Amino acid sequence: MSPTTYAETDSLQAYLFQCDDNGLYGVSLDALGANLPRNGCQEGWRFKQAFALSVQDVVPASIPPEPILRGIRDVGYYVWREGVPHGTTQ
Repeated sequence: MSPTTYAETDSLQAYLFQCDDNGLYGVSLDALGANLPRNGCQEGWRFKQAFALSVQDVVPASIPPEPILRGIRDVGYYVWREGVPHGTTQ
């Protein structure tokens, strides 16, 4: 399955998930988070909230939108641990 394609200016409907209370978060365009990796989250991903995702929108977590958008473009989701640097923004 190939990653989702979209225009850079599109606002996407995205879904924020959390893995238990260990600071591991994931964003997917799948409302059920079915494409989020299970190997790092044995207890399963918990849905937190839906939100609009674009370079102009604020993410409801302590992360800029650019790494999330790159992850979604590359593999269809983005996973990070709270407190770990996310790389540079463009």
